[in-house]
Amino acid sequence: MTVRCTILSVIVMGPLVAAVPAMAQTQYPDWSGQWTDLDVSRWDPSRPRNLGQKAPLIPEYQAMLDAAMADRAKGGRGNTPTISCGHTGMPRAMLVYEAMEFSVHPNITYLMFDFVDPLRRIYTDGRAWPSQLAPTWMGYSIGRWEGSRANGQYDTLVVETRGFKGPRILDGSGIPLHANNQTVVKERIALDEKNADVLRNEITLVDSAFTQPWTVTRSYKRNRNSVWGEYSCGENNEHVFIQNEAYFLSADGYLMPTRKDQPAPDTRYFNAPEK
Repeated sequence: MTVRCTILSVIVMGPLVAAVPAMAQTQYPDWSGQWTDLDVSRWDPSRPRNLGQKAPLIPEYQAMLDAAMADRAKGGRGNTPTISCGHTGMPRAMLVYEAMEFSVHPNITYLMFDFVDPLRRIYTDGRAWPSQLAPTWMGYSIGRWEGSRANGQYDTLVVETRGFKGPRILDGSGIPLHANNQTVVKERIALDEKNADVLRNEITLVDSAFTQPWTVTRSYKRNRNSVWGEYSCGENNEHVFIQNEAYFLSADGYLMPTRKDQPAPDTRYFNAPEK
């Protein structure tokens, strides 16, 4: 009798045990699909681009921004690394220039980007901050899930990111972050309350280049029937940088200036042309 009861218990409990991971997974919001940014032209979508952003920069870093914008106006590179396929880093990666995909798991959430920095990891396993962080462009992210729904489901991912490498900027205008790379990025990510195909990300930046923390809200639109392409920054990139000078590569393969009276590159390591 005892054996029969044990066998029956195994038979009955088997499906329940197998269902636990699926039941646990339903605690998390559905962020599947392809996400694209609603406005990649500026860091704060609520303000005009470029100097209209009115970034709360200290005078030294405002002067750096002004100089970078003036250089680009003359055809230079300014301080924008992505022109030559350099890293976006955080938080600029959250200006989703191509597309983004989430993979949500109980202990970690992956953000996968179709741009220069392809992967971001957000740890949600309750870990503490490491005593030392190896600096990276995307930083080190620790998060936690919060929920306000009656059914106990999580709806908001709260994240803090530290441990950066630089130099980094915020957007195409060149708003700089401080050279000490002590930036702290705080995020609250959740679906829009009225539209499940819009994701909101409230981002607060704490950085020594700013006079105060700067909070913006970025928005992403979901495509549930997505078609994924392939993006290669280096492919067909005509920008060439030599000794901090920006040049173009012409259609016939020759180096071209980007501004009036631009000097040619120094060719001291090449053999002089024979007369």
